[in-house]
Amino acid sequence: MRKSIIRRFTRTPDIPTASTADVAFLLILFFMVTTVFRATTLNLKLVLPKAKSTERILIRRNITHLFIDNNGRVFIDDSLVPKERVSSRIAPKIAENQELVTILNIHEDIDYGTVDVVLDQLKEAKAFKITFATEFGG
Repeated sequence: MRKSIIRRFTRTPDIPTASTADVAFLLILFFMVTTVFRATTLNLKLVLPKAKSTERILIRRNITHLFIDNNGRVFIDDSLVPKERVSSRIAPKIAENQELVTILNIHEDIDYGTVDVVLDQLKEAKAFKITFATEFGG
């Protein structure tokens, strides 16, 4: 009878958690040491779109051309303009003709900073009808 009175104690095995903080710290340290950081800053590569088909703009009086060559010089209708003065040259044209479309023809080697300055100048002049000219290709 004595055997039937003995209770069975069930015990769950303990998982030792004393070294968990050490393991986490070693993992963090390992990934910090093995991670490679780039010392150089990457410039934004601007890939200009290629046209698959072209659409002719028939009314030439509502167009002004803005060119940026490979040296960063800005030309508005074949006259050289400093890039900081684009808004002062475009604003009178916009005031004269609200339907004016500005066609931007930008050399592919120009950094985006120059393009950004010109776009900000056009925004300041309220030239909102802007078209980017593309090279024909696939």
